[in-house]
Amino acid sequence: MFQGRPSFARMVSVATVAASCLAAAACGSSASSGTASPSSTADPLASMTAAKIQQQAIANAKAASSLTMAGIVTQSGQTYTIDLGIKHSQGCAGTVGIGSQGSLKLVMVGQTVYLNPDKQFWTSNSGSGASAVIALVNGRYIKTTTSDKNASGMSSLCSVSKLLTSGSSGTVTAIKGPVTTLNGTRVLQLKASDGTTVYVTDTSKPQLVEAVAPKSAKNGSGRIVFTIGAPVTLTVPPSSQVIDGSKLNF
Repeated sequence: MFQGRPSFARMVSVATVAASCLAAAACGSSASSGTASPSSTADPLASMTAAKIQQQAIANAKAASSLTMAGIVTQSGQTYTIDLGIKHSQGCAGTVGIGSQGSLKLVMVGQTVYLNPDKQFWTSNSGSGASAVIALVNGRYIKTTTSDKNASGMSSLCSVSKLLTSGSSGTVTAIKGPVTTLNGTRVLQLKASDGTTVYVTDTSKPQLVEAVAPKSAKNGSGRIVFTIGAPVTLTVPPSSQVIDGSKLNF
């Protein structure tokens, strides 16, 4: 059984929950990779099963002080872009794009959340009230907290544990693929029966590098690129660029 694997469905649902809640309140979250090439170098993970390697890579990501994840995911006909940096136990910052419906910038520091949807987001989600909301917000960040029902999803979005935990209860098996080189990094392929391929560093301490799911995958398709330990800066917007969320029913 292939437990603890990155789930495209989970990442998308967590990344977009805040956007959908924000739209409801107003009415009343790219990456690319090189071609992997085969490697003949000995595999230091040869004695471990695919499931064990995956578990260790997930555990290492959870234990890291920071990481970034970026990519494009399609689920139920909708395409999302995710560009997110997470600092463990501190917060996160980034952008979630929802195809033609616009995009949402976000910064979370502690329990305080700053959300900045673009005009297209408001136009697509706020109906006849879009113009009034756009004028009121005027390009500023909306300040609220994770205790507010409209922003409660932010705590999940900034949690590596929740993002990388599969939401599927079904049994998924996996096998090892070949050791390859991906963008100059030696990686091992882990091929899951649900169609997802996960690349981890071919080292004694495996790290997530990339997760790819084809269009035929059941829980969403696309590519997410991870950089474990990448520097992440959480910058609170200046007060002149912030509006109190209570003015938008937060």
